[in-house]
Amino acid sequence: MNLEEIRQQINDIDKELIKLFEKRMKCVIDVARFKQENNLPIFQPEREEIVIKNNLKFVQDDSLKVSAQKMLVYLMEVSKEYQSKILNLKNDIPKLSSKKYGLLGEKLGHSLSPEIHEHFFNLTNIKASYVLNQVPKNKVNSVVEAIKALDMDGVNVTIPYKEQVIFQLDKISDEAKKIGSVNTIKIVGNQAFGYNTDYFGIGEMLNSGKIVVAENDFYILGAGGSAKSVICYLLDHNAKNVVLVTRDKQKAMRYFKNIEIIDYIEFEAIDKAYCIVNTTPVGMYPNCENSPIGENKIKCFSAAVDLIYNPLETEFLKYARENGLITVNGLYMLVAQAIKSQEIWQEQIYPIEIIDIIYKRLKNILKIKQSSIYLIGFMGAGKTTVGKMLANILDMPFVDMDKYIEEAQNTTIKEIFAKYGEDYFRKLEFNALEQSDDIPTIYATGGGILTNPKSKEYLESKKCVYLKNDIDALYERIKNDENRPLVDTLENLEQRFLSRKDTYETVSCVQIETKGLNVSDVVEKIIELMGE
Repeated sequence: MNLEEIRQQINDIDKELIKLFEKRMKCVIDVARFKQENNLPIFQPEREEIVIKNNLKFVQDDSLKVSAQKMLVYLMEVSKEYQSKILNLKNDIPKLSSKKYGLLGEKLGHSLSPEIHEHFFNLTNIKASYVLNQVPKNKVNSVVEAIKALDMDGVNVTIPYKEQVIFQLDKISDEAKKIGSVNTIKIVGNQAFGYNTDYFGIGEMLNSGKIVVAENDFYILGAGGSAKSVICYLLDHNAKNVVLVTRDKQKAMRYFKNIEIIDYIEFEAIDKAYCIVNTTPVGMYPNCENSPIGENKIKCFSAAVDLIYNPLETEFLKYARENGLITVNGLYMLVAQAIKSQEIWQEQIYPIEIIDIIYKRLKNILKIKQSSIYLIGFMGAGKTTVGKMLANILDMPFVDMDKYIEEAQNTTIKEIFAKYGEDYFRKLEFNALEQSDDIPTIYATGGGILTNPKSKEYLESKKCVYLKNDIDALYERIKNDENRPLVDTLENLEQRFLSRKDTYETVSCVQIETKGLNVSDVVEKIIELMGE
């Protein structure tokens, strides 16, 4: 393809973009008019942030995510200006994020970093965004210049680039020099400063777990970057003896100086010591059944620390707990190092309670993600809306059972009722239930699913959340919905509602009173109660 052909291709794409832009702007005016007529707030920055976050998931090329975010933010601002102009709105238009942060790495997968930082922004009322940026190895040598060009205020750096970015920085902190790696970069003007907040995260993790460092012996499993941070912290805080345990002593000796290094054969001779720390990935999800050392060896210690946080309890920590050891996982370290990054970026010290709040929420999320959740309740309870947001926050699949049945049958629920009757539909519902739960998923069930004894029996053994509301509020939501086959008069609906109410309560393990709460509030209640 020659230059003129490429330019023509761009022109053709631009024509399509203009058509879509005009179509979109018509829609934003329709939305604004509807909100105006129904006394709803027209500008909702919080929702705009969620929309942008969701749309970024569709960007397949990770190197374009930051640019795509800038485009979406600008599109939101243009849309609001157009709404104000056409509808003569006098309100000040709220601006979206002014600060931009993110995570750099080669393979980021299902990173928890955005969840931590976005929760921090909410708690501190900071207008900012945090995105994942997967960088291929052949691009890493110019990554700092790239984040400057993208006007980012700061980034976290994860494996395998913690060492590689150092030569691109203008200055690095003392702890980063000692450890030999950087996990936090702050951009000031045209300069880039590097820090290692893992060091501080390790300290907060050990303190929260009541691990006493001074005058105690520590054995460190693994000889990677994390081991460097752990060893540095322990030596700085007067550990009596720190020993590195690795499979390749010769290789480790090139990277670790002034510390005793032993292999796993020598490690077997250890009779008794205070604390064993796992810095290897052995036991991490999805290979959760593995442990770096056996149960008999763990018995030699009084405390066990695992930097892994998914699962919350590895086989290594399970062995330790069952043998009476103090156990600590890596989740608190993950949160604490993230908040230390924020302190560097925001140039402000935050109370320890911020770490505790985010840690508790993240711990709940990791616990919840282990199994499926079924949202139950009467029609109009908001199961689909809540389910979508919950699935988005938990990074889990979402299934609307009614939509699933419609797609499988290639027809609407209303048509199934009209043609075959309710009993036939309830059989389809149960069949769909039986095929669920292969992987942890958020399910929005139909309002009448528990009227089938088989479905009720199936759901009694599952984690069900009942979204409660009074019949008047529910009726207002559904009375004009022609797609619902069982919508009737208020009196008849109330009879049906009362006949199902006790069953909803009996089957559910958690009940949420949704009256007066917005969708975000309901989702946070579910995370709080399901994680207990």
